[in-house]
Amino acid sequence: MIAPIDSLEIAVIVDNVTDSLSSNPKFVETEFSGAWRRGMQSLGGTCLCCAAHGLSCLITARIGDTSHSLLFDTGPDAWVFERNIVRLGLGLDLGQVGAMVLSHGHWDHAAAMPRALQMITLANGGKPVPTYLHPDMFASRAVKNPQGRMMPMEDIPSPKVLAGNGAELIITRDEQSVLSKSFYVSGEIPRVTSFERGMPGQHRLGPDGEWELDELLVDERFVAVHIANKGLFVFTACSHAGLINVLTHASHRFPDVPIYGVLGGFHLSGATESIIPDTVEALEPFNLSLIAAAHCTGWRATGALATRFKDRVVASAVGKRFFL
Repeated sequence: MIAPIDSLEIAVIVDNVTDSLSSNPKFVETEFSGAWRRGMQSLGGTCLCCAAHGLSCLITARIGDTSHSLLFDTGPDAWVFERNIVRLGLGLDLGQVGAMVLSHGHWDHAAAMPRALQMITLANGGKPVPTYLHPDMFASRAVKNPQGRMMPMEDIPSPKVLAGNGAELIITRDEQSVLSKSFYVSGEIPRVTSFERGMPGQHRLGPDGEWELDELLVDERFVAVHIANKGLFVFTACSHAGLINVLTHASHRFPDVPIYGVLGGFHLSGATESIIPDTVEALEPFNLSLIAAAHCTGWRATGALATRFKDRVVASAVGKRFFL
């Protein structure tokens, strides 16, 4: 189902925050450090990325002299995605992207997909990009506010738009092994905890044109790789399914491989801040070596995680690179 890899590189293309000043472990390169390494002559805004509400990661798995790259989500805006790709010097690397995965059907992870596909196909000579999606991602969605008003979200790009920009669509509920079994794309994530209840107040537009409750977001999936001599590394973009549900499912799918770490949004902000204590407590048995909090985790949850797990918590930020 998944083959061990020798090493893993993660480039954070889009994230909610920018932070090159906080201390980091040696396996993390900040945006500033990367810019100096690539030849920046003087530090200034024209050299740097733009933070935005969303997430996108370029994930590269290396096995000997071979490498496979997967784009995990694209963030909320084509301009932000393109600017950050250029600022990070990843333009040529996009030609090596062998697959794209959209984690779930929300605009802040999907809106830049057409531009990302254009940039990949321009860099790879026009070859189509295998693009993995869940069939339930494409419904219109909204959140009902406390006053009872529906607050619609921007729809994600349609299959027709994605195909027209170079996507080879793989629309399925099933789990997949992709890029020579270097990456695992999960199927639907079972909901087993008592405290993780999805996204409160979310609705979807049903076939009859009426809004229906859609708090569980069954279309959400995660990506995982197996780093040799370390263990499983899990990418969870928003954790609407619940961080503990995600890690529990990963451990059940790969019972003989310990989970080394996780990167992503843990969605412990706003209406889900109440489950921070339960999440922190339930995370302990996984004994993770790296907890890379990103995107929608929220500062309260990041603080609680850092208090409990100390240096094992490394906050993500736009422009960071993780070398594992």
